[in-house]
Amino acid sequence: MASTSHGDHDVERLASRLRMLALQRSDAWLDLDLTLPQLRVLLAVRRRDGATVSELAETVGRRLAATSALVNRLVRAGLLDRVSDPGDRRRIRLHLTAEAERMLAAVDRRSADRFTAILGRMSAQGRAALAGALSELIELVSADLREDTGPHLTEEGHP
Repeated sequence: MASTSHGDHDVERLASRLRMLALQRSDAWLDLDLTLPQLRVLLAVRRRDGATVSELAETVGRRLAATSALVNRLVRAGLLDRVSDPGDRRRIRLHLTAEAERMLAAVDRRSADRFTAILGRMSAQGRAALAGALSELIELVSADLREDTGPHLTEEGHP
């Protein structure tokens, strides 16, 4: 197994720190009257439209009972629909409602606007270096996805 260089460790540490900062500073969803676990469930259903509750529990890393309770609350709130699978009527598939789609689109816009403002404060040299590095990373991730047989998302994060 190849050893990781000091630079690789730095990249992993910086990426982890960036994720934590983004979560701590993201107020794009605070006015939604949703808990963070509920928002995670909605985002997971958006990524895996038609998932079952058990598939969703695995995706979000929660127990089945806890995920089922979250789904029940989101159905009552009008944000998720349960639909019988036409191929197996016993299987129930989850779909976002139009209201949930609008809500998540607003969160996406606010998050993107905030990130754009932050990038605007970066030096031109820093933005150019970041653009080059991200382009290379996107190419590598895209190549990795082409090798994967799972569902693929659009650039907007939708299947």
